[in-house]
Amino acid sequence: MIFDLEGFSKFFSQPDVQEYVPKFLNLVLDAISICINGGEAYWLSAEDKTYNPLPKHIHSKFLGDGAIYIWKYNDFEHSDLIVLINRLYNLKYRFDNIIESASEIIPVLDIPKNIRFGIAAGSVYKLTYQNSNKEEYIGYSINLASRLQSYCRDIGFIFSGRLNIKSTELKKNTYIKTVAKQIKGFPKEFVIVDKEDFNNLSEDIKDELFE
Repeated sequence: MIFDLEGFSKFFSQPDVQEYVPKFLNLVLDAISICINGGEAYWLSAEDKTYNPLPKHIHSKFLGDGAIYIWKYNDFEHSDLIVLINRLYNLKYRFDNIIESASEIIPVLDIPKNIRFGIAAGSVYKLTYQNSNKEEYIGYSINLASRLQSYCRDIGFIFSGRLNIKSTELKKNTYIKTVAKQIKGFPKEFVIVDKEDFNNLSEDIKDELFE
């Protein structure tokens, strides 16, 4: 999973922003942590917003205007996958509540207003460095997740069909499968998006990006 904060460069270019960037990033990363590790999802209005822990990721890294998280696919039950996806989607959908919390401690304009997610599954490879504990991961699925999070900014939440979510679960949670045909550097890919988000796209964008 890779997420990106839309408008982060503009936010970062403001005077004295070094005092505020860490506060904002901590708010966002704490929200991601709650989605994964459990806790109180304060950005939701529903009564039942206490999250139980999900499988622990094996790697995470800050990327400047977002972050990457990697899990072992087999650590997940099928039900855990859709729970993680729903939690991240709800965070994206209710990100204005994160912004509201941020505005109380960050007195500047142009705080990033949107968060985008790309999620994929597949083999990854760990790179280790001699005389160092530093590790990096590479792989098709990482590149795909990166492309998906920026593929359609009007949606901002796309996950790959390679996650193998059952069609009954997709329908139950109002996701639909379509084909992305303009992912840079990739052939056509089955992707999953929220049904309402997709229906709200203009016909021009649908025709340009999807089949």
